[in-house]
Amino acid sequence: MNLSLKSKEGNEAVIELNGALISRLILGNEDVIKYPLKEDDPKKGYPSALLFPFPNRIKDARYTFEGKEYTLDINDTDSHNAIHGLIAFERFELVSQSENRAKLKYVYHGQNEGYPFPFEFMVEYSLSGHQLKVVAEGINTGETNMPVGFAWHPYFGFGSAPIGEMEVKAPRRVKMELSERNIPTGESETERAGLIPLKNTILDSVFTLPEGENGSENTIELRFKKKKLLVSQKTGKNKLNYFVLYTPPSRDCIAIEPQSCNTNAFNNEEGLVVLKPGKKVKYEMSVKLEA
Repeated sequence: MNLSLKSKEGNEAVIELNGALISRLILGNEDVIKYPLKEDDPKKGYPSALLFPFPNRIKDARYTFEGKEYTLDINDTDSHNAIHGLIAFERFELVSQSENRAKLKYVYHGQNEGYPFPFEFMVEYSLSGHQLKVVAEGINTGETNMPVGFAWHPYFGFGSAPIGEMEVKAPRRVKMELSERNIPTGESETERAGLIPLKNTILDSVFTLPEGENGSENTIELRFKKKKLLVSQKTGKNKLNYFVLYTPPSRDCIAIEPQSCNTNAFNNEEGLVVLKPGKKVKYEMSVKLEA
């Protein structure tokens, strides 16, 4: 079963209950969400996935939290890591829906020994103007502290245009150096604000953003001819102070991923939030078309 949202301006979003994934997004007559699916496994690439309670990779699928060691499933077999959390393809429950808005929920009971911390995760999608707003919340429903991080993993493009004809505009940022296993080495490099041409450019990088004041916003733009797709994320304490740029081998789209913490955050604790019982974290993002 899929859900369909429509705005009075004619924009449309389609949401799958499995994973609460956005599988289609039409803004200003542009089909901007891409799905680089593989015939052998439609989950490859994590298209539009919500990544919680950790995004990206956990080295060797092992971590220590408050003095106890935990082992997750190794689901990134190429690099022998855990990857992209526990909820990406789980079935969500519809909480409420109107013509242009839907709220969905997933309840996790702590059934995985590698992450025995129960939580509720909620996401709300809303369409207005030529914009999709995304608000995600994680709530600690257990009796102990829990480590959390989050990312949203959408792929974007403009129709069938090849990614090499586009460019990305990004704010000042710090690029994390990654090992061959895509784990941060501890080294980093500051990059100035400006344009990144995508012709002959391969990207698979994690960046940090300046936090600024709590609730400030940073925007990454995908540009094609006179069109701009603005992917914005709220930054500040315990918010979305990281992002990922990734160009898949298909070269027909680019992942622009708002993220709350560094890769391997359960071990390096960079951006990690320790969520107390009954407390919640909130993440706010949006996608807007300007033409």
